[in-house]
Amino acid sequence: MKILILSFSLLLISTYVFSEKKSKVDPKDAQIDSLTKVNKTLTMQLDSVSKELVKYMGVYTTVKEKVIHYNFDPTRSAYLIDSLKASRDSTALLGAVPKSTASADSLKALIYENTVLKDSINNLQSAWAKDKASLTQEEIDKAKTIGNLKQLKELLDNKIITEAEFVALKKKYLEKL
Repeated sequence: MKILILSFSLLLISTYVFSEKKSKVDPKDAQIDSLTKVNKTLTMQLDSVSKELVKYMGVYTTVKEKVIHYNFDPTRSAYLIDSLKASRDSTALLGAVPKSTASADSLKALIYENTVLKDSINNLQSAWAKDKASLTQEEIDKAKTIGNLKQLKELLDNKIITEAEFVALKKKYLEKL
């Protein structure tokens, strides 16, 4: 029995000694293992970011082609969305009816009203062209000068120019009249 206990003790001691040698890890191997773990983590993050980029580019392309109809700076998309909301809200305030609920009669009425408005715009444009042709160059210059004086007054009211600058420029324009 002593021999058995002695041999068992010897076996336990030898396994402990050999296990000690195996547990000693080379520092380079430990560094490689930690770098491998970090590499796996970064690869998973990159895959996640790549998937999000694909989704983002899909949304950007759809908005560009279907809504905005031109290339835009994605960093300014918040402003674009706000302007689209504002235009949608303004049409809602005007009483625009969605196509799905509009009756055929109301569509015909809107089309008729649209053609009437187009005709009146064309008539006004032709009348304006005739009036413009009948104006003399002197009348045109006076109208430009008066417009410039109004702009000067707005600049003064908004405190973009001083009172002295306003007076000097006003004299210059009044001499032209």
